[in-house]
Amino acid sequence: MSKSNEAFWWSLFSAGGVLAALFIPGIILVSGFLLPTADPVQAAERYANIHGIISWWPVRAVLFLVIFLSFFHCAHRVRHTLMDVGLRRVEGPLMAVCYISAFVGSVTAAIVLFGM
Repeated sequence: MSKSNEAFWWSLFSAGGVLAALFIPGIILVSGFLLPTADPVQAAERYANIHGIISWWPVRAVLFLVIFLSFFHCAHRVRHTLMDVGLRRVEGPLMAVCYISAFVGSVTAAIVLFGM
């Protein structure tokens, strides 16, 4: 029996799906419906409040975790979908492209979140 690291990728997939299902609807609700306003004074106040919340390091850590695991969830789903379509013979390069893209997206998210 050969050793496989597939369980590691499936665990990232599962954790990403769970956290995305729990947090992404709330993020969309807040940033898409509750924050936008036509009044510039009220918009500035809301921005200051949200910036204050996101400036707290535990909130940044949770946001990063959700983004990180969501990227790997997406990478795993795309990889297996493309393999099901018929790209099994290029599984190695496909795996590299998917997971390196998720890693680059996670690093970019970390730079944006922790550089604020």
